[in-house]
Amino acid sequence: MTGFSNLNHRFQQLLHSSSLLLKFHFHETNDKQLINEYKQIIIDYKHQIFSFDLWLSSQNNYFFSTFSIDSSFDHLESLSLNNIDSNILTSLLSTLPHIPCLFSLSIDTRDRLNDLSDVYRLIFSLPKLKYAECSSKDYGISASILLPMATDERFNPIESLIIDHSCTYKELFAILSYTSELRYLKFQHDDFYDSMIGLIMPMTLSNLTHISMYVHYMRFSEFEIFISHLDCDLKVLRMTTLCGDTNYFDDDRWEEFIFDYMPQLEEFYFQYHDELDHESDYRTYFNNPNRFTSSFWIEQKWVFETEMDSFEIIYSIRPCNYIVKKKLF
Repeated sequence: MTGFSNLNHRFQQLLHSSSLLLKFHFHETNDKQLINEYKQIIIDYKHQIFSFDLWLSSQNNYFFSTFSIDSSFDHLESLSLNNIDSNILTSLLSTLPHIPCLFSLSIDTRDRLNDLSDVYRLIFSLPKLKYAECSSKDYGISASILLPMATDERFNPIESLIIDHSCTYKELFAILSYTSELRYLKFQHDDFYDSMIGLIMPMTLSNLTHISMYVHYMRFSEFEIFISHLDCDLKVLRMTTLCGDTNYFDDDRWEEFIFDYMPQLEEFYFQYHDELDHESDYRTYFNNPNRFTSSFWIEQKWVFETEMDSFEIIYSIRPCNYIVKKKLF
């Protein structure tokens, strides 16, 4: 018994050691007793938590009834918030600037928010944040983001930004105006009626080198405007589109645009998804059998290929050594 007692004492010392950092994951439950037990564990070890993944249910009001995530979580580096009601989410986000080590924040609002303006405003107020991800299930209705373009030069440390919900070009550029240190951007756009890209003012994002974009209806001319409006040295581009614009098959236009606006591009991944129509003549896309085979494409080691199944045709441009995946985004 003495041996087990000593082992238990040493284990308790280890658990409470300041050098031991803990990762917590809480998934939704309606059991209030279990919630209370979990909250007590969090309170007891809050100085040692470095990662916190929180999934809530209809009981989320009760979960935050006795404590909040505040400056006392002095080792918290990564926080993931999922399925939280809007009032609780904005209240919680307002306390996060006081956490000294919060470098990563992921938010999934599900279908709870129709307006993400305050969410982004509070995200941009976090002084240490390097990684930010905001997700929302649209269900046919896009959440609005009413942010003014940033007009000052306040430092914002975000380097990686994932926008996992649809947004307009105007909303996207308003968001980007707050991220002068951005290096990696991932976003999606699926508004057929959004034609504002030509009215967006250019901006400089000198550190931006990676873009991953899933754009349903972006025509090639809009893509050219989008990239040319970002003053950046792009090295990696991943793009998936469903737009029925055959200009994407113009290899000479691609080559000229890459030379003019993306001369530093090292990795290029492109997919064009086309719904299969058995009455269409897809040979019209390939009147020139030497398309994408010039010295430019050979030197870059980028290849063009076609994949067909029962539902769609996928046209791809990719590095020759890239392992093919169904989707890039």
